[in-house]
Amino acid sequence: MTREVFLAAGLRSPIGRFGGALKPMRATEFGSVVAAALLEQTGVRPADVERVIAGMVLQDMTESNPARIVSQRIGVPDKVAAFTINMQCCSSMTALIQAAQAVALGEIDCALVLGLESMSNAPHMVPGSRWGHRLGHGGFVDTLKECTLAGSSMWGDPWYMIDVAEHHAGKDQVSREEMDAYAVVSHTRALAAIDGGRLDGEIVAIDVPERRGGTRRFERDETPRPEISLESLGELPPVTEGGVITAGNAASINDGAAAALVCSAKGLARLGLDPLAKILLPGTALVGCDPHVMGYSCVDALNAALGAAELTVDDLDLIECNEGFAVQLVACQRMGGWTSERLNVDGGSVGLGHPVGMSGLRIAIHLAHALGQRDLKRGGATVPAGSGLGAAVLLEAA
Repeated sequence: MTREVFLAAGLRSPIGRFGGALKPMRATEFGSVVAAALLEQTGVRPADVERVIAGMVLQDMTESNPARIVSQRIGVPDKVAAFTINMQCCSSMTALIQAAQAVALGEIDCALVLGLESMSNAPHMVPGSRWGHRLGHGGFVDTLKECTLAGSSMWGDPWYMIDVAEHHAGKDQVSREEMDAYAVVSHTRALAAIDGGRLDGEIVAIDVPERRGGTRRFERDETPRPEISLESLGELPPVTEGGVITAGNAASINDGAAAALVCSAKGLARLGLDPLAKILLPGTALVGCDPHVMGYSCVDALNAALGAAELTVDDLDLIECNEGFAVQLVACQRMGGWTSERLNVDGGSVGLGHPVGMSGLRIAIHLAHALGQRDLKRGGATVPAGSGLGAAVLLEAA
């Protein structure tokens, strides 16, 4: 018999632009700040944490197993297991699901879940350099560029995400005007949420070291643009010649971290916590689909989670869907039958930014906050990922 599982609390950093406020820090550094703030805010001691699970995509071996690095930095006992998942954009939502399942099975009563990414610090590689290039040239491989692969040259399908987005635009007959219009919605909703204070309860400020000493406080998402309009977006050139995807109707490259506590009822009572939301089990899903239409995976995942919980999309008061591209969101909104009034009501990744390993956990945390702020009952969060993967979780107000 499984136990009830709760999203006890969650925080995130402000989201930084590529090369922006968080560039001087590694993902595990600002991720540790967020995790430590979460424990301090809730009164949970590091010794109360029984497992640490992280999602992060752009890892290098100087941050091998970021979950363990963060757990050591914030004082979680050595005996506590920590591991890091890479499921591309689904990574931290998958970490959340793994934690929820461990709690439901009675293995643990309190897990710390992390979503981490510093895209600004993604490393370059020089393949073959270990053994020498002799008479041939060596070259850098940009891991950030390779992160945007929708397929993989390793299985003979080297499509990038921009190729998939353009494919969706044609296959799903989404015009540039429609995707630009949605981009405006994403930015304006994000700005309204920021200015209205609706994100304050989920954001912790980061003190970023400065080159000449001292620190600078970073406390507001950098990406949303107050000046955005259909006219300004219409002037942007497409990324690929003859295409419709632009820098304005796609999610940007970003840095950020999120942290959450996942607990059983027993854990909540022991720690003296009032939860943000209940995680429905059954009510989570991990799926795959054709990588060339990877956007569909978020609809497939949410429908699978709903089916497992014996619910329908009409039972959801709010839906959070990660936005890799506006075209993906528009296509999936149609496919899923999601109404605009309940979809990404405080903006999405086109407006806020998309630190790939952070986003899945971020939208789950925000969904829990948004349900409580609006006195609503139930919501679903879903993420599509490159290579045709999807993850989804269902939450109920606690």
